[in-house]
Amino acid sequence: MSGIIDDKTTNGAAATTAPTGTSDPTARLVVDNPAPVLRLDGVRKSFGSTQVLRGISFEVARHEVVALLGPSGSGKSTLMKCVNLLERVDDGQIWLGDTDITDPRENQDRIRARIGVVFQQFNLFPHMTVLRNVTLAAIKVHHWQRDRAEARALELLDRIGMRAKANAYPDQLSGGQQQRVAIARALMTDPELLLLDEITSALDPMLVGEVLNMVTELKAQGTTILMATHEMSFAHEAADRIVLMRGGVIAENGTPQQVMDESDDPATREFFAHFRH
Repeated sequence: MSGIIDDKTTNGAAATTAPTGTSDPTARLVVDNPAPVLRLDGVRKSFGSTQVLRGISFEVARHEVVALLGPSGSGKSTLMKCVNLLERVDDGQIWLGDTDITDPRENQDRIRARIGVVFQQFNLFPHMTVLRNVTLAAIKVHHWQRDRAEARALELLDRIGMRAKANAYPDQLSGGQQQRVAIARALMTDPELLLLDEITSALDPMLVGEVLNMVTELKAQGTTILMATHEMSFAHEAADRIVLMRGGVIAENGTPQQVMDESDDPATREFFAHFRH
């Protein structure tokens, strides 16, 4: 199937069972896939005396969309930063395919080139056109020829309905349009994994839908996505799996129905009750 992301084969480490001695049966859901795109094993991170991540373990399979949910302060943002190497873990391992990206000997730039990231702030360069924003990293970091980069960028912009804005500047776009451009930029080099970190938080409520519709399209095209979000109804409909964090640990790990509708955990039920009308 052709789509925003081209289909590719990723080589990953074989799925393993939960670490022996773990006391939390929900801490690891083993995906029935011999080659997960992303695998976290016992990830820990502290800032001073504050433990933010306390042994996080889960996997993201190829073509899977995993929604990372939890209250503020649960560790979601820190976890996303660890996966993108913006923060170094204190203990544990994170694997991207068959690469241990927590190994300090690994080339961080090469690892980041395999991951597309979109943050809640669009981070577009205001003095550059849409086309230049989308092609910049491909040309400067990945050393693509300009013709190749621009052809790929125009293809992506066309697919997200933004080709007519290729020569516009960010301040000429709505927030939703800017976020769609940021997503196109993240997809330029066909990343193995797409990280979406609260990508609708900075948007006017009227613009949230157009960005979430784009994520739905990416899911339909087989993109592997780990997304942190507060859009609960969207997570329920779009995610293949929910990882619910609480206090730096994984409280729940299962399908949206299992976690959001059927959990017997009182704290989980109370958390989701706040989002129901």
